[in-house]
Amino acid sequence: MAWIRSGARVTVPAYAKRYGVDRYTAHHELTVMGFPLPATATRWAQRRPVAQRKTARSTDEVFADPDWIWVDDRRMYVVGYTPGGAPFGCYEDELDDQP
Repeated sequence: MAWIRSGARVTVPAYAKRYGVDRYTAHHELTVMGFPLPATATRWAQRRPVAQRKTARSTDEVFADPDWIWVDDRRMYVVGYTPGGAPFGCYEDELDDQP
């Protein structure tokens, strides 16, 4: 608060930089303290919605066998688990083409 009372030019970006917060948090904190903000600061009043990222695999892909899992973008047939909980088994692309 001493910085604000010192007469320094207080803006949302300056507050964010000084206190190590993002601009949305800076706007919120300045508003809660009752600091008068210019109309241009309203762009920091509400966060943008997070865009949904598309995954490499389709989400409608359903496997009937729960022993198959995805590990590093490769399907693995799980034979067992280590004491630490890590799966081990054989990757799909390493299996023979036998039915």
